[in-house]
Amino acid sequence: MFQESMYTDITIQTLDGSLRAHKAVLASSSPVFKCMFLHDLKEKQSSIIKIEDMSTDVCSALLAYMYGTIKQQDLEKHCFPLLAAADKYYLQDLRKCCEKMLLEDINSSNVFERLQAAWLYKLDRLKEDCFKYLSDFNKLHDMKEQLHDFYFHADRELLLEVFKKTISAKKP
Repeated sequence: MFQESMYTDITIQTLDGSLRAHKAVLASSSPVFKCMFLHDLKEKQSSIIKIEDMSTDVCSALLAYMYGTIKQQDLEKHCFPLLAAADKYYLQDLRKCCEKMLLEDINSSNVFERLQAAWLYKLDRLKEDCFKYLSDFNKLHDMKEQLHDFYFHADRELLLEVFKKTISAKKP
């Protein structure tokens, strides 16, 4: 139904285009969309949802997830924006799916990006696994450039937590 746009009744306008979908699928997948259509909001009246912080590609992947047709490569490709969408539209299963994917291959090139996402979206298991990676493998001294960038872009509370975890991991 999604791929063929059969009997669609809602248009989603993104940053770079638009897609057609079904209100029933959106409402059954997300309490946020359900509220949009349940109450007398502009989205219900106009049958247009404006999602100005998402590209058409990401929105298409989000809709494919909601319709149960997402491909693994699309989930991998758009994992971080899908995680943001899962948080925004309260899609708990998608949130768990993204966290599981991010847990699979933590390494020195992505640990700080994943730690930031874990902190931002309150993904406790991912956060703990990132800290475990940093302490178990004592990688901090080998990742000076990534650490420097992280310190300049991360939230202060997260930096404090990293500092505390690092210090406690070093204790004999």
